[in-house]
Amino acid sequence: MNSTKIIAVVLGVLMIGFAGAFAYTYSDLAAHPQASPNTEESAVLGDAFSHWNDISIENSTLLSSQYASNATLQWIGGPLTGTYHGVGNITSTWNKFFGLWSAVWFYSVNPPTVSMGGNYATVTSQNQFVVTPINSQNQAQYINVSYTLVYSLGKVSASSSSGVTAYTSVSTSTTGPMIQKEIWKITGSGFVSSTEKNAQLNQINSLAFNHWNNIAIENITTVMQEYASNATLHWASGPLKGNYNGYNSIMGTWNKFFGLWNAIWFYSEAPPVVTMHGNCANVNATVQFIVQSSSNLSKFEYINVTYGIEYYNMGFDVHTGAYNYEIIYENFDNTAIGPINKV
Repeated sequence: MNSTKIIAVVLGVLMIGFAGAFAYTYSDLAAHPQASPNTEESAVLGDAFSHWNDISIENSTLLSSQYASNATLQWIGGPLTGTYHGVGNITSTWNKFFGLWSAVWFYSVNPPTVSMGGNYATVTSQNQFVVTPINSQNQAQYINVSYTLVYSLGKVSASSSSGVTAYTSVSTSTTGPMIQKEIWKITGSGFVSSTEKNAQLNQINSLAFNHWNNIAIENITTVMQEYASNATLHWASGPLKGNYNGYNSIMGTWNKFFGLWNAIWFYSEAPPVVTMHGNCANVNATVQFIVQSSSNLSKFEYINVTYGIEYYNMGFDVHTGAYNYEIIYENFDNTAIGPINKV
């Protein structure tokens, strides 16, 4: 056999061998198809939107089926702040959230992004939820959330005798993507309507009148509930003159004031002036207190006060459907005091 024939025979054997190997590999891959990255990303993104939709329809049953048994929900911001482990605790947290709102809508501010890595996929998104409080259903409020969802993909390896390892696609997996970790980070909240600023001004005005009323009824408990823990009370003149910093110091001052008078009445000589700057709100008013002496019940006096109260917005209170403002500075400038001959 000459060299030409030998080369032809060798090439023929090699071609038959390659053809057989290709046919075997193709049949193995056909039996265990690989999911393309785009297919997997689309499936995960679809699951994320379904998750947010189920939040909107407030269906905790549908939500609970989307979590892996060892899933974690990390809630950042608001009264539900905490880390919740396991489907039961996570479902309970969602039920608390749903108990606050009569209706929930959502949209994604920008298209979410999906990143793949091994058996996990991560969805990140900036979402806004529009909500109406159960106890004030005429309000429309928003919650901005920086969202992260980490999915375990539930891939199943299948090794063939050819050494080729294939993975089932997400869409045909026996489990599908399951939420392994969820991060709900509140980045902002407020009222949808532009008229809500007026609502906040009215709220601050009401808080100031409640404060003066609580002083008049000498209720130290309700008075002190209005202060931030690091608040300051400035008393301009008289026996209580001084600066009082912190909860206990302020409470002690009011108790001394209440000890001087058997009864207190108040009125505002003109409507208070309320201004807002960012998270701060200021109330300025001229208030007159009529007081009855504890040591001499027939003695009545007036106390004129140039009043200044600075409130700070401590955040949105989902229980009340309003912002939580606390007093951080109070100026009790008692400009005049004197007897009242007749009451």
